[in-house]
Amino acid sequence: MFENDLDLTEIANLDPQRDVKILTRCLAAFAVYSTTGCSNDEAANAVWDGSDDNGIDAAYFDPEERQVVVVQSKWIQSGSGEPEASAISTFADGVRDLVENAIDSFAERLHEKVEVISEALMQPGTTIRLIVVSTGSSVLAQHGTRKLDRLVEELNDGEDDGIATFSVLGMSEVFKGLASDANVGKITLAATLLDWSRVTHPHKAYVGIIDGSQLKSWWHNHGKRIVAKNIRYALGDTEVNSQIKGTAESSPENFWYFHNGITLIADEASRAPSASASHASGNFEFRGASIVNGAQTVSTLARVANDEALGSVKVSMRVILLSEAPDDFGSNVTRTNNLQNRVEGRDFVSRDPEQDRIRGEMSLEQIDYQIHRSEDFVPTAISCDLIEVTTALACASSEPSHSVAAKTGIGRFYNDLSRAPYKAIFNPNTTGARAFNAVRILRAVDKWIIERKSQADRKSGYSWGLLVHGNRALAGAVFERLGNDLLDQPISDFPADYESKVFAACEEVYPAMLDHLEKDFPNKALAVLFKGPTNCKTIHEYVSQQLSVRDFI
Repeated sequence: MFENDLDLTEIANLDPQRDVKILTRCLAAFAVYSTTGCSNDEAANAVWDGSDDNGIDAAYFDPEERQVVVVQSKWIQSGSGEPEASAISTFADGVRDLVENAIDSFAERLHEKVEVISEALMQPGTTIRLIVVSTGSSVLAQHGTRKLDRLVEELNDGEDDGIATFSVLGMSEVFKGLASDANVGKITLAATLLDWSRVTHPHKAYVGIIDGSQLKSWWHNHGKRIVAKNIRYALGDTEVNSQIKGTAESSPENFWYFHNGITLIADEASRAPSASASHASGNFEFRGASIVNGAQTVSTLARVANDEALGSVKVSMRVILLSEAPDDFGSNVTRTNNLQNRVEGRDFVSRDPEQDRIRGEMSLEQIDYQIHRSEDFVPTAISCDLIEVTTALACASSEPSHSVAAKTGIGRFYNDLSRAPYKAIFNPNTTGARAFNAVRILRAVDKWIIERKSQADRKSGYSWGLLVHGNRALAGAVFERLGNDLLDQPISDFPADYESKVFAACEEVYPAMLDHLEKDFPNKALAVLFKGPTNCKTIHEYVSQQLSVRDFI
């Protein structure tokens, strides 16, 4: 499956352990492949195993799930036992370095791959799944388990619904995965449909309602293999997923009214003869089935722990049968069911009168403020868009939790336009000048960070992590340092030397923040630290106090 696509240049042809080393890499690739549903060559390209790999044998970013999968693998020739505790410890340290974007801790050959994964880890909504895979036991000894438990707890910062999880795959799971893979495309799904009906012309189909518990079972049994492979689906979108999950947990009886249904294609269908005259409920079996629309709904419901609530979730479902349809009908159904553009919370912002006012004020100063989504928009010295303005105003606010929200999930600003955090930054006191000036200042802060990163002696440690993970907290402190006078200048009167003022503020804020982190937050994962509103507020207040004392002296 994977050997022909692996980089084997570091393994000598006469190496007596050559076969075992190759199998170890193939095993790492299989863990990525079976977890994410990626292609064989993508899984092989995700393998890092080799000199100075920092304990990480493979790493892959799954853009659909928005999940980073990090793997340590061990081919155990005897088929029993487990990876050594020292190897687990090295793996845990490597994961910490990866999360912290400590590039220098990895071999130069891996730097580009580390950058890709680190960039993914900085995207709001990204989760990380740690996998230890071997041809041995499916359970680690207590010492290894404790190591991974501590790492996951650290990455999650004590939150129950955190970003990190870990799993152990042994010989049993590897075998089942291989056996399951041999049956891809031959999946049979059993379903009980309520209020079902049959479509006979021009192509056969069934329509009905299915409960959430059945969908959860489908996903747990088959995973992404029940999804048509020729579509891309936006799983992992935290704004959408949180709404789907929230309805299922708190208002399951309203799920059918609030959310879209799912569409399957299947080669054939059969129905149990019991109660055949009634359409109130029917037991069906769909052979050669795959989901062509609604994968996000199914995968999100699979994450709902409350099975009782899931039983009350009703989801519309249609199943289109292909056995008597034209050859290209299935692919056309798949393609056309995924052409619709998804409506996001930000799409409703254009209806807010405050946004119209802000755009009008900017327009009078020849500034183009793009509120609607557009793939063609390019920010310039005389233009900005909603995302950039939201981020800038969040950092400019006196509330550190807003800059945290800008860092961890900008979509939460648009979930409810009638209350905070949206109303905290977009209100009658927000002028067009303040909004655009905030963008100018934030751009200058980002420019200073880029220059500082280019001058860094090493790409690891707190000095590097602050620039990478603390960029929005740093910007918030810079806005605090500059005060409101600069923000509230008329756009046309904005000082030409503002960039030098921002750079000077950065030069003051950065060392004060770095000193506080090193003294009061030792041995912390900054990628996690800067996602916590409480920590960011403490840091913000400390820096503000220190610089105020310095001014007084």
